[in-house]
Amino acid sequence: MVLDARDDSDCPTNERKGLNMPQYWNEVIGRQFVTAIQTLRNAIDACPDGLWDERTDGTPFWHIAYHALFYCDFYLSDEEKAFQAPDYHVDHNHYLPGDYKEFGGIVTTPAQCYTKQQMLEYADHCTGKCRGVFEALTEQRAKQRCGFWWYKLNVGEFLINSLRHTQHHAAQLALILRRRANLGVDWLGTEDNQPPPPTW
Repeated sequence: MVLDARDDSDCPTNERKGLNMPQYWNEVIGRQFVTAIQTLRNAIDACPDGLWDERTDGTPFWHIAYHALFYCDFYLSDEEKAFQAPDYHVDHNHYLPGDYKEFGGIVTTPAQCYTKQQMLEYADHCTGKCRGVFEALTEQRAKQRCGFWWYKLNVGEFLINSLRHTQHHAAQLALILRRRANLGVDWLGTEDNQPPPPTW
């Protein structure tokens, strides 16, 4: 494969000179992960009150948002035992209906929904945690087996896997907003709407 050799000296990720490749990719991937979380947060913030817990057309908006944020937070932990769930978490509330066949199809949306403010604050928590993870990530650590036995991935690829999960549900929520409320979620990445520069 031949890569484009255009001059990219004005790219934000190249402003810090002297980065070796592992440091460079920490910034690039970490920056995109934070942006995926912010996209999810923007969708949450845009959701009208009447759609937040609407259940007539399947899983409500808030439950998908919580699922995405919970697993973002969970998989940014070093291992399962190191994870601290939010104070308001109730067992199985992070599972979505229709998934997790091991439970025999008994997973349902909880009767009591979480608030938009709780989800916005949770997104901010995930953003901060993500920055901390990539700030501390070393090449050696990236090559180690991740701390979740059901994933046979090293830490580096596992973080990209988690990024994809976050963006998957951000896109799902954006589609719900477009179809049910005719609202759009801005794309973060254009010249006028760049993702934030890395802070590490």
